[in-house]
Order: sequence, then structure tokens, then C-alpha cells
Amino acid sequence: MKATLVSRLSIAGVLLATLGLPGAAPAQYRLPTLVSSVQADSLHNAAVALATAHRLRDAARLHRRSAERRAPEDPLGFRCLTEAAALAYHTSDRSSARADMAQAAGHALARGDLRAAALAYLDGAWIAQEQKNQHQVWELGHRAEMLADSPLLGASDRAAILQRIRRVPETMLMAMRKAP
Repeated sequence: MKATLVSRLSIAGVLLATLGLPGAAPAQYRLPTLVSSVQADSLHNAAVALATAHRLRDAARLHRRSAERRAPEDPLGFRCLTEAAALAYHTSDRSSARADMAQAAGHALARGDLRAAALAYLDGAWIAQEQKNQHQVWELGHRAEMLADSPLLGASDRAAILQRIRRVPETMLMAMRKAP
């Protein structure tokens, strides 16, 4: 009887060891990265307060940090980046404004918001045109045009993007059309 109990325990141990292969489990499934929005919300609130106090560069920096701490699909990340871009633009930091708009477009894409992404890319291209950075005009403008061609867009969203493209200056349109 004692031998039977030992053999049953060893069989159970082998089965448990086989089923619980510790090396195979992580390769099969990874838990999603958890993002805490508490710190991001705190940074956002501080950025709003700094903007109200006319400390625009500091506010833009905190908006960027808030967006960094958010999941890409969090709509407040997009908002933080567009606000950082507006603040940077207002302080004549065109390079940061352009980069913020490109990152905002990435956040919009992560949420599946093709319209917001295309419009953010166009805003970034507009800023690049002001900087006379033809490579970035083409890069960002081309991304917006590709999104405008997406079959996933509704007619009104496509029309809004195309209307914005039609309003850009001729020099910007030419830069968007020819590869760098």
C-alpha cells in the first residue's frame, strides 16, 4: 500500500511538472504591461496649471511626460501631445511642435482614429513647411495622404482630410508630392 501511494504521488508530481512547464508559459503568453494613469493624470493637471500661469515651456514638457506614461490607445495621451505641440509652437519651438504632432498621430493610430492621425500629420507637415524642412513635409504629408486613401475611413472623415490638404500652400503640396 505504501509503495502504491508513493508511485501515485510520483505520477502526480510528473504530471504537475509536465503541465506547469515554467519555460514554455512565458513564451506562449505575456501579460499586458499595466500603465498607471494616476501619475499621468497628475502630470497633466500640473501642466494645465503651468499653462494657466504662462509657464508654457514647462507646461509642454509636463504634457509630454504625461503622454509618455499613458498607453498609446489612451485618448488623453493624444490630447496631451497636441497641447504640448500648441504650447511649443506658441513659444517658437517649431521642432518640438512638429515632433509632438507626429507622436500625437501615432497615438491616434493606436486608437484607430485615422482622421485625427491624418490631421495631426498634416499639422506636423505644416510646421515642417514653416521650417523649410522639405523631407519632413514629404514624410508627414505623405502619411496623411496614405491615411486619406484608407478604405477604413468614412466619407466625411476622408472629405475633412482632403479639404485640409487642398488648403495647404502650393509649395507645401509640391513638397508632399515629390520624394526627398
